Amino acid sequence: SGSVFAGASASICLNALSLILTERMQIMRDVAAYKAKYGLPVEDLAREEKVLSAARNTAQEAGLEPQSVESFISALMTAGKTIQYRYLADGFAPADLSVTQRDLEGIRQRINELDKHLLMTISQRLRTGQLSYSERAWLAERTASPNLTVAEKDNLLDTMRYIQRAG
Repeated sequence: SGSVFAGASASICLNALSLILTERMQIMRDVAAYKAKYGLPVEDLAREEKVLSAARNTAQEAGLEPQSVESFISALMTAGKTIQYRYLADGFAPADLSVTQRDLEGIRQRINELDKHLLMTISQRLRTGQLSYSERAWLAERTASPNLTVAEKDNLLDTMRYIQRAG
């Protein structure tokens, strides 16, 4: 019955990963709308360093090797910036900008929560072994967001495979 439980647990983790990744990418529309409304640049290197530092701390708390999450988090941020650039290139209607209710700090707080959930869920999934190619394909099929290309999604999922449990 242990392998049945492990299989069910892995399946639950994969579903959660798909939902979290999708939300993480979809929230980039809100970020882009806010930045468009207030004329802010997409690039924010100080913010990116804070995100990486927080990810290393979360990784340690989650029982992951902190350095092993860096390429994944970097890929998340790169995909997020690319999505923002695409939204900005497409332009926002005035109505789109007026519905940006959350301030950037509120949006970033949600992104931080999502990143923490991602790493905790990845750690839980890795307790049953490395992510298989079929699981990666399943995630690729179910993780979707406007302005996220297949190549960017592949990069995210490929870098996710490098994450290791500590120890």
